[in-house]
Amino acid sequence: MSDLQQAMALLIGVFHKYAGSDQLLNKAEMKILLKREFGDTLGNVKDPKVVNEIFQGLDQDGSGTLDFEEFVTMVALLTAITNDVLCRMK
Repeated sequence: MSDLQQAMALLIGVFHKYAGSDQLLNKAEMKILLKREFGDTLGNVKDPKVVNEIFQGLDQDGSGTLDFEEFVTMVALLTAITNDVLCRMK
C-alpha cells in the first residue's frame, strides 16, 4: 500500500476503534478518542465546554452522534491547523 492508502486505513481503523456498536461516535466516545489520540495537543479536552463546542461544530446533521464523514471532517480540519502551525515554525 502507498503511504496515503496506509493513512486512510489507519483513519478508518481509529474511527472503528472508538465508535460504538452502532458505528457512530457519541460525545463520550469522541472525548476518549480526543484524549487518547491527541493528548495535550488539543488543550484541555477535559473541559466539557471544549468537548461540547467541538462536537456541536462537527455534528452537521444534529443527530447527537458523529458518523464517519463527520469524523473525517474533524481530522481534516485538525490536519490543516497542524500544517499551518508547523509551517509557521519553520
